[in-house]
Amino acid sequence: QGVTWPHTDQGNLAWAWCAVTALGDFDPVFGGHLILWDLGLVIRFPPGATILLPSALLTHSNVAVREGEERDSVVHFTAGGLFRYVNNGCKTDKVF
Repeated sequence: QGVTWPHTDQGNLAWAWCAVTALGDFDPVFGGHLILWDLGLVIRFPPGATILLPSALLTHSNVAVREGEERDSVVHFTAGGLFRYVNNGCKTDKVF
């Protein structure tokens, strides 16, 4: 069903955008909403919608859909560890 609890994505690069796309067969009036807790927003998020957000900084989650409906998502993010590795001269934090 693609439901998440309120969280931040701490492994993501803090200043980078994360793209989230909702997929599935559900009625967005009754479920699948995206919640941005720090901003106090509940966003109707229908199938096919995409949002860019700094997921390492904003606490977010989504609402379940009704029984018999289906919701999935595709998430594109920037791993903070890749940037640390390059910044360290292509060495891990431990080796650096």
